[in-house]
Amino acid sequence: MAKSLLETFEKLDSGIKHTLADINSPRLLAFAALELAETECGIDRLTSEHIVACLEAAGVAVKKLSINRALAGATGFISSRKEDGETSYKLMTKGKREIEQTLGGEKMSVVRIEKNQPRTARLELGEILKKLTGVIRICDPYYGVRTLDLLDNIPVKTKVKFLTSKTNETGRKLQGALKDFKKERPNMEFRLAGKNAGLHDRFVITNNLILILGHGLKDVGGKESFIIRLDKDLVPDLIKTTIKSFDSKWDNGTTI
Repeated sequence: MAKSLLETFEKLDSGIKHTLADINSPRLLAFAALELAETECGIDRLTSEHIVACLEAAGVAVKKLSINRALAGATGFISSRKEDGETSYKLMTKGKREIEQTLGGEKMSVVRIEKNQPRTARLELGEILKKLTGVIRICDPYYGVRTLDLLDNIPVKTKVKFLTSKTNETGRKLQGALKDFKKERPNMEFRLAGKNAGLHDRFVITNNLILILGHGLKDVGGKESFIIRLDKDLVPDLIKTTIKSFDSKWDNGTTI
């Protein structure tokens, strides 16, 4: 089994790990492992041995025999294929529907940010950032010290690319804070977009979802705005083209 698959499960967001730990059904644990392997790594088939290893990497113990028995009775929810004496499993649409609610996989949600409630707004956005997994790309035209405070909610081992244009904060305070932040968060990179990049939108994007922000991280809660979450299954083309556009601007950016 690819090492990156086990590493991905080991580095899953703590919220997802706790969710997995609370699942008592071997059937749902198997469905969850299959779903996460596909969404996080693009691997759509696993053997029962792989499922057990992935769950163990995420801190969840389950017996291979229990997985085999659970999947044997999941006709229509999974497909199975036997090659070289081993049976591999793929999660079907009915299985995805069954596990999505458990994993918190709602397709779309909207959070309203109240005016003049910056502390509450940062707490709400912070809770959302804590649950993100995979490579996280963030586009926000302005950055400052409070930006770093929000980014601190993202799990330390998660890879983050933060693309910005400018700051209206000057002096040693911001530079010192950024230096200290980068020292403790080596998996988080910051770049200034090129002058002609046309950085206007504010969003957070992973391979699985996009968060459209009505206000920048630095000043969230200063005025009424919204955070719109769209799942990959709902807007696959939008996520694909947005990541492509982001990466192009990122490659032409300058490290801060």
